[in-house]
Order: sequence, then structure tokens, then C-alpha cells
Amino acid sequence: MTQKDWREKSFLTKFRAAAAELNTASHRDIESLKFRDSTSSHDYRELLVELGPLKAKEIHGDYQGKAWKLTDAEDNSIIIIEHETGLEILYIVGAVASIIGLIPTIVNTWNRMRDHWTPHMGRFGASGLERRRFDRNGRLIEEPAPPVEAIMFQHLINQCDKLNERISSLETDVLRLKNNMDSTTPMAVKKKREQVSDKKTK
Repeated sequence: MTQKDWREKSFLTKFRAAAAELNTASHRDIESLKFRDSTSSHDYRELLVELGPLKAKEIHGDYQGKAWKLTDAEDNSIIIIEHETGLEILYIVGAVASIIGLIPTIVNTWNRMRDHWTPHMGRFGASGLERRRFDRNGRLIEEPAPPVEAIMFQHLINQCDKLNERISSLETDVLRLKNNMDSTTPMAVKKKREQVSDKKTK
């Protein structure tokens, strides 16, 4: 097994575990953000204390590190994973409440904590934010990530586009139903019968 195959299998296992924990349909609905910083267990305990308003529950599974499920007052959840090389966040791509609420809270707290840490070399350079996800063909995509704000904005735009598509589809359905109802009203039926009768007499 090549290193690429091993990494893909490893992330597939992790993303499937996260999908089950976060109650989403597929591992393709999960995305990972990884911050590269040399850290210790003490740093994660401090992070959980700082995130006190959120309910933290340690979870078990193939996460390749100690993992917690963080849940807010509205029952929106996200997963954070402890690595020696830095924090990893797993979240549902379409979960708008998590994207605009939980992720910024966790990222801002972590960034505030790591301001004094020494940069750590990752796959894409020193202290680079890494983004991982599976595409529609089941391939693992690993890439350097833009600033978190840009990622969140991208997800929100995608959700707006999907919502607009859904609205257009519903409007089309409503118009079709209205036309069907209009064609079955007594007046419409009478008019149709008269038209048929006129054709026969001609």
C-alpha cells in the first residue's frame, strides 16, 4: 500500500466516524481543517476551558487522536481532534449554524492561544491551515486553505445557491399545481365541454 493509499484509507475511516457522530448522510458531507502547531495535552485542556459555554463530550472512534464533540445551546455540533502537531476540526459542510457560529468561536480561541507558539512545518509549509475533504468521485482532496473567513464565506455562498435552486424548483411545482387545479374547476370543465361540443357540431 502506497503512502497516498494509506492516507486516503485513514481519512476515509475518520470521516466516516465523524459522519456517524454528527448524523449526516455521507463522509463526503464532512470537511477537515487542520492547524499546524506543536502542542501538548495541556493546550487542549486549556482550549476546552476557554470554550466553556459549549458542551464538550469526549468521543471514541477512529479519529487518529483524542476527540471531543462540542455542542452549543441550539444542539449544533462539531468535532475537534487533539494531535501533537495541532488542532483538527471536523464539521458538516452544509451546517450553516456551525459554520457561522461554532467554527469561528473555536478558530478565534485557538488562534489567540497559539499567537506565542513556534511555527510548525506541515504538508504545505509553516503553520499553514490545511483543508481536507472527499470529492464526488471519492478522491481525497488535500490542499492549503485560505483564511478561515474565506472558507466560511464560500460555504455560505454555496448554501445560498442551493437554497435559490430549491426555491426555483418549488415555485415551478406550485405553478404546475395551480395550473392543474385551474383546469379542474367547474368553470374550466364546463368551458372544455363546450369546446368539445362545438367541435362535434361543426
